[in-house]
Formats: sequence, structure tokens, C-alpha cells
Amino acid sequence: MATEPATAGEWVRRIQSGLPAASAFALKAALRLNNAELAALLGVSARTLARWDPARSRLDPVSGDRMVRSARLLAIAEEVLEDRAAAARWLKAPQRALGNAVPLRLAETDVGARAVEALLGRMEHGGYT
Repeated sequence: MATEPATAGEWVRRIQSGLPAASAFALKAALRLNNAELAALLGVSARTLARWDPARSRLDPVSGDRMVRSARLLAIAEEVLEDRAAAARWLKAPQRALGNAVPLRLAETDVGARAVEALLGRMEHGGYT
């Protein structure tokens, strides 16, 4: 198994060269998503997702970037909430502090992901609003 990249440059190279589809399916399991939710998260059609072979398929750079962004938010939420299942539920539920937006939906863009990260940072330091 490959080690996690140590630098931003390594992450960029891995994303651009195509992350394994297996990593997207692992994120699906961690977040308890169905295929339609995973497809939306990655910005691909459900038919495209259905054609992927977890052992051989690779994500295109856009889908890989979206997957890494969502996985990063899951890791941060898990740290803040101290529980993976609670983190997954939080990321999939409307959050008042985000204008009732669903964090994973916001994470479809970098700007939205930054807003989610900022909220998690405030929550970690007791400034949840």
C-alpha cells in the first residue's frame, strides 16, 4: 500500500496522475453514502460510478480533488467530534451555522470546503455559531 503524500506537491502529483477508485469507495463506506451520494460528491454520473472497478479504475483529477477535499473534512470533523459516525452524520446534515447548508454539499467547491473547515475550527475552540 502506498504511503500518504508528505507534501502538497506530492498530493498534487498523485491527484493529477489519478487516485485509485478504491479510495473513493473507502470514503463512501466511511461516510455511509449510497452510490448516488458518492457520484454527486465526486461530480460524476451514477452510470460512470457504476462502471468503475475499485481494483483498476482511477479517478480523474477533478474527482480526485473533490474526494481528497471531502476526506480531509471527514478527518477534521472526526477530530473535532471525537467519533467517526458522528462526524459522518454532521457532514451530511444541514448546519445552522452554514445557513442550513449541508457541509458535504458545500465541499463540492473549495470556497464551501473552507467555510466548513472554518466552522469546524470554531467548534474545536468553543466558538460555534
